Amino acid sequence: MYSTLLIGLALSVGAPAAKEAPKKETPSIVGEWLGEKAVGGGKEKPVPEGGITFVFTADGMLKVREGANQKPDAVTYKLDTKKSPNEIDIMAPKEKGKILGIYKIDGDTLTICISGKDVKDDKDGERPAKFESPEGAQIMLMTFKRVKK
Repeated sequence: MYSTLLIGLALSVGAPAAKEAPKKETPSIVGEWLGEKAVGGGKEKPVPEGGITFVFTADGMLKVREGANQKPDAVTYKLDTKKSPNEIDIMAPKEKGKILGIYKIDGDTLTICISGKDVKDDKDGERPAKFESPEGAQIMLMTFKRVKK
């Protein structure tokens, strides 16, 4: 009986623990992104002459350079990667509130879908639920490519 108990104990101690599936890590948004395409209200929007660049920094800053404007506009951003799809809040200057959106990164492609309305708080506006900009909707769908350095 004692040997049966020892064998059972040895088997249970030596058995590997069940492994959890590795958590899928969201690629980092930090870096420089060059605008390729934009759709607003179901209509394709031209890329500004001189292009548009978004630079996300690790400390929560977003610098937007549009067209020939060499001085970027700077705002802050906040991500929630626990939500599906991932959420992004872009905080505009205080008097304008913030912009609610979703984003995804697939390789070197960043897709951002944002509400066309600035909101004062989360109850005031709706975050897009899908990566689309239906005709007539105040939703902007933008596609960027990562700038390789």
